[in-house]
Amino acid sequence: MVSRIRVRLSGLILFISNLLSFLFGFIFIVLISRNLGQGDLGLWFYIGSIITYFEFLVKVLPFWATRDFARGRLIARAAITSSIMISIPLTLIFLSLSGILSTASQAPIYPFLAASLLIPIYYVSTSINSIMYVKYPQKVAWRVPLIDGLKIPIALYLLPYGLTGVLTAVIIANLIYVAYGIYVIRQDLEKGFDKDWLKSRIKHSWLPLIQSSIGYVNSASDQFLVGTLLSPSQLSTYGIGITISNTVRASSQLSLPFTMNVLSKTSTSREEVSSMMKFVTIFVIPMLIGGIILSNELFGIFGPIYRESAWILWPLLSSAVLISYSAIFYGIISGLEKIDYNLEADFKTLLKSRLFKLTLIDYVATAALIISSMTMIPWLGVFGAALSRLIAASIPFTILSIMCIQYLKLTKILKDVALATIACIPMTIYLILFKPTRAALALFTIAVAAIIYFISLYIIDAEARKLIRKFIEEVSRRLLPLLE
Repeated sequence: MVSRIRVRLSGLILFISNLLSFLFGFIFIVLISRNLGQGDLGLWFYIGSIITYFEFLVKVLPFWATRDFARGRLIARAAITSSIMISIPLTLIFLSLSGILSTASQAPIYPFLAASLLIPIYYVSTSINSIMYVKYPQKVAWRVPLIDGLKIPIALYLLPYGLTGVLTAVIIANLIYVAYGIYVIRQDLEKGFDKDWLKSRIKHSWLPLIQSSIGYVNSASDQFLVGTLLSPSQLSTYGIGITISNTVRASSQLSLPFTMNVLSKTSTSREEVSSMMKFVTIFVIPMLIGGIILSNELFGIFGPIYRESAWILWPLLSSAVLISYSAIFYGIISGLEKIDYNLEADFKTLLKSRLFKLTLIDYVATAALIISSMTMIPWLGVFGAALSRLIAASIPFTILSIMCIQYLKLTKILKDVALATIACIPMTIYLILFKPTRAALALFTIAVAAIIYFISLYIIDAEARKLIRKFIEEVSRRLLPLLE
């Protein structure tokens, strides 16, 4: 039970860290949008969109590094060094294009030269994270204060240098995190360099490549279709809804340590899966219900004009909930697959593996998103775009749950959802009676509602009561030595 609590605690830390990342990211965007000129702000987004294409290979080796390190292979140094080697030619290509990009955007070349340093930094940090997620998942949470927290004051100091100063702040903050990551995994850096591992995983790079490509296709198709079929005002409403729903989607981080645990053991049980499902349910159900009740107020934070479109939020929140549950199923299927442990596995072997089947599911979901968007947006407008997201999320959720059916206690899962929903009743009454009248009160209202919910859950759910007590004991065990 103690090990399960530690897994849940690590997941909770990552979840909170992700929420804080959204908050710091919002503050940072507000900071630069208010202090940079309109041209520099547009250039910021332009450079960011271009850098994304140079990250296409960023997961080629970290994908395998996570799986192999979790199962005992000492490949941390090989993964990090190889990622640096992959990033060097990409960085040189970006540098060679800087002059052309600068001329095309009618902007100085200096921001492009500074941004080029982000390419090797992102490749290194991704490799470091692939190791940390396996053994030190809770320590990845320090990414938020080290990157998102530091880049804000550094950017404020360097604002006199314009966009180049802001980019320099981002680079410095990311370098600090890289140094921190290397320090954390220093004892896991093997003395030699596993050339056999590198050769084999380069041959197997097609699998993470097609997994990465579907992410680009999904994002590009969604942005193109939504951007083409919606008016600018509808597009802004849709973007706000996506931003809010991403806070619920962050709950997928809750199951990440569980995924690493399954991967290292290549086994799990119905009890472990049931416990993880309940853990995620405890958070996503109140976020779903509370988000729907406060939809007008949440949209109003971005401006009173957006309140009238808040009704599109429920399908976006629902899709985020399905994605969070799907992350558990994905972790089970991926973690139980053993066939890739053999470095000599050939193309046909991997093609028959569950890892490739997971990729196919992503492609099916993307196809569903494209088809539903083209069908529903012309008919229902921005609500059609939100429904398309829900349809696309429901397909992998359904397929993955069927694939994991032997590990699911359906009766208990439904009972846990029912208990979480009942515990939301006092919270719902509070939110209806005391809706925040100003944006500044929204966070306070949400915090009070969360306290009411957890008190209610503690009263009516014996298993949740035991889980909360174990959490308190584990947190106390970790914090008390620091206070002595």
